[in-house]
Amino acid sequence: MSYAVAPVVREGTTEAITAIKAASSIVLACHINPDGDAIGSLLALGLALQALHKEIILLSSDGVPPTLAFLPGSERIVTSTEKRGFDLAIVVDSGELKRVGTAEETILSAGSVVNIDHHVVGNVFGDVRLLDGAAAATCEILYDLITALGVEIESAIAENLLCGIQTDTGNFRYLNVTPHTMLLAADLISRGAIPDRIAENVFENRPFAAQKLLGCALESLQVNADGCVAWAIVTREDFARCGATDTMTDGFISQVRSVRGVEIALLLRQMDSGKIRVSLRSCPPFDVSRIAAQFGGGGHRLASGCTLEGDINVAVQVLVAAAQEELARSNAK
Repeated sequence: MSYAVAPVVREGTTEAITAIKAASSIVLACHINPDGDAIGSLLALGLALQALHKEIILLSSDGVPPTLAFLPGSERIVTSTEKRGFDLAIVVDSGELKRVGTAEETILSAGSVVNIDHHVVGNVFGDVRLLDGAAAATCEILYDLITALGVEIESAIAENLLCGIQTDTGNFRYLNVTPHTMLLAADLISRGAIPDRIAENVFENRPFAAQKLLGCALESLQVNADGCVAWAIVTREDFARCGATDTMTDGFISQVRSVRGVEIALLLRQMDSGKIRVSLRSCPPFDVSRIAAQFGGGGHRLASGCTLEGDINVAVQVLVAAAQEELARSNAK
């Protein structure tokens, strides 16, 4: 039994369908340090395009996190391709084109670019834009697009879509959950998606090295004087000592955010390249996308990211100062 879900009509849907149907070769890409919505979107749309007999390449510059390797089709995802000049490139769940990492050159070489996302801040890109900031996850948008393409949402597609929704709603705990979100989830479950399998793999299946690394992050945990801003850092030495990678830090920021009284949370990870990847989270009405934008990043009001360079302790200072400014600005309204 499937559940009837009224389709959401969005600006850009007709143009996206036209571009997809006209293309023979299509490359799909998601953002660096991918989460369940990024990988779920990539796979769900990839499986749908495969059903339409398209030649496809699925690109994730950082590969597939171990916690998401269970998803149907994950073995199809590659970190790079030598092929250029695809008829069409589709970027999913990436607020800015540069967030696709090393896949950017491949995307720009395509005949045209479709941008599908529920992030509506940052540098808008794409010849066709299918954007909806009210959607809880990019996978919500793709449910409607895949249906509009005339592709049956079978169990593999359903599981990838539900993974994206569960991930970006924190297992349906966040403020972005709507009645429509729950209806979609019900329909996807009826089509074969298994929510407890997704929850177990994504939220309760960390490698030993990841848990050790979380300990390092929590050991570094600090708050500002009034307890409204919290931050934690993961250094190169932490990664090396634990035998861990950046893909294992998914979810760490939620632990920082969960400290009582914290309004804005920051997680900084120091890469071997010298770059510092930053995750930011907040609760309403505070807008961390404004903070991320100051450093060339983007995302949602309540969840954003950016990349800095230089000394990690200096990065902490400037980010905490920016967070305190955002708190002061919002409180002054």
